[in-house]
Parts: sequence; structure tokens; C-alpha cells
Amino acid sequence: MKRNILHRLADFVSAAAAVSSAAVLLTPAALAQDSYPSRPVHVIVPFSTGGAADVSARLIGAKLGETLKQPFVIENHAGGEGIPALDLVKRAAPDGHTLGIISNANAARQATMRKLPWDLDRDFAYIAVAVDSTIVLVGNPQKVKAASLAQLTGELRSAPEKYHYGSCGVLSTHRFAMEKYRYLTQAVARHVPYKGCAFATTDVIGGQIELAMVTLSDVLSHVKSGRLRAYGVTTAERNATAPDVPTFRESGIPELKDYEQVAWYGFAAPAGTPQPIVNKLAAEIERALANPEVSGKLRAAGLAPAFHAPKQTAAMLEAEVKSFKQVSAAAGITAE
Repeated sequence: MKRNILHRLADFVSAAAAVSSAAVLLTPAALAQDSYPSRPVHVIVPFSTGGAADVSARLIGAKLGETLKQPFVIENHAGGEGIPALDLVKRAAPDGHTLGIISNANAARQATMRKLPWDLDRDFAYIAVAVDSTIVLVGNPQKVKAASLAQLTGELRSAPEKYHYGSCGVLSTHRFAMEKYRYLTQAVARHVPYKGCAFATTDVIGGQIELAMVTLSDVLSHVKSGRLRAYGVTTAERNATAPDVPTFRESGIPELKDYEQVAWYGFAAPAGTPQPIVNKLAAEIERALANPEVSGKLRAAGLAPAFHAPKQTAAMLEAEVKSFKQVSAAAGITAE
């Protein structure tokens, strides 16, 4: 009789332990992942509509909305070098329902500005890098007669007061790409910052400026129509959507033999967002990028799917901050 009672007691203790273990597994974070998202997800894009970041957010967001059964609402907050937009992400509730588009341009800002309302090391949970965007140097054929990057470099060296170039912002990756080229080759062109690549593109087509360092997807149709001349892409290899445009490395200029600068875009959430939600979003973004329809539309826009997981994304931003500090010191870039 005693043995039966002891056996029953042991069975009860085992069952209680199992229930306790299951309760531990069902943490608030795990439950959050299972129920996420429970309402529309807002994606803050710190750039104007139509650019690489906006196109990426809309294509990937649409697919995420399909798979996660909640709409991903794209909100464009251009201006202020993207700093106020990222501050909105920082101050949002850390529940995965407010995300932001990040880029290595954010690293440029942290590398050159002493006062920012956010810090890349502490204020965000990084989800994924999603796409690489090719940067290209273009010119107005009526204003610039040089037919190649080598010829253009010669002109910029010999006529330092003549040429102006537009970029997508004072501290944009595009500006750093141009300044890196200028520093290496000692070419001279005065910088004219714009609030987005689209605005710089409009002015170089109109002849208000002679040159622009912008995203390839913003100018691809104009290059193909002949309204703009493309002098080179800043990536290590040519872009498949513009195979006739050489890289800076192919210019024959010795100082540019190892030149490379890529702009990339990804997703982040406020710091404190549960890791299971971050992981769930990262997995869905990777899945979206593998979808032929999504990847095809990205490539057609001159963008390359380039998934990097959360830890890789954080490491990439850290490396970019160091790189941009070196470029800004060498080229004298300040937050003018």
C-alpha cells in the first residue's frame, strides 16, 4: 500500500515538473513570437519615395504582409539626413510593430557627428541587411564632354572651379563614395547635397549641376535613353542591369584599382524588441528575398538581394563606422 502511494507521489512530482518546464518554455518572448504580428506593422523609411530604400521596403514589406497576415505600412520620413526618422524608430514600443529601414549611411552619420539623438551600438535591434544598391557617377552630356572616367578625372584635376556634383545627402553613402574617389585621384568637384537621390537626378538632367553620384536604380532609364552619361559604378563588379557601364576599378586609373563602395539597406527595430520576434522577421525577410518574384523585381530596379542575419548586420554597421571615420578624416568631410 505504502509502495503504491509512493509511486503515485513520484508520478505527481514528475508531472508537476513537466508542467513547470513547459511553463518556463512559454516565456512572454516566446508567446510574443507566436502571436506576432497582432496588428499592422509600420516601416519607417528615412528617404523619399522611389529610391532604393523605398523600393526595397515596399517590395519586401508586401511579401512580409502576405506571409505574416498583417499589412506592412511604409511611411516615408525624408529630411534631416534621416536622423529624425531613425529617432522615431528608437522611441517606438519595442514590440516589433514599428520597424525602420537602416543603411550604411547611418554609420556615416555616427562617424562624423558628435551629437545624435540615437546611438547605433545601443538603441536598435538589428534584424537583417536585405539588399545591396549600386552607386554610379553620372554626368549631363551637354555639360560634360568627357567620355570616360579617366577623361573626366583629367578634367576635374585641370579645372577645379568648373564642376559641381550632387549627392543624395550631406552624409550619404553616395557622398562618401565620391569623396573617396576625389581623395584618391585628387580630382576636384564642389559638393551640392540634396534631400535624396531623386532630387539630385532631376538637377543633373536639367543641367543645374554637371555631375551626380547617385543610386543606379534612380538613373538607369536616363542612362539608357542617353539623357545621362554613366562614368562608372562603385561596386567591385558590373551591375547586370547596366552591363555596359564599367566599374571604377576598370577605369585604368592606378589609384582606383582597389576602389569599392556599396550602399546597403536593411531592417531594424527598437532596442529591447524580443529576440524571437527579431529572429522571426529575419527568417521571413530571408524567405522573401528567395522568392523569385521579389528578387526579380529588386534586380530589375538595379538592386541585389543580399541577406545578412542580425549579428552580421550589427557587425557590418560597426565596421562601416570605422571605415567612414577613416574616409572623413582623410577627405575632410564634416557635417556641414
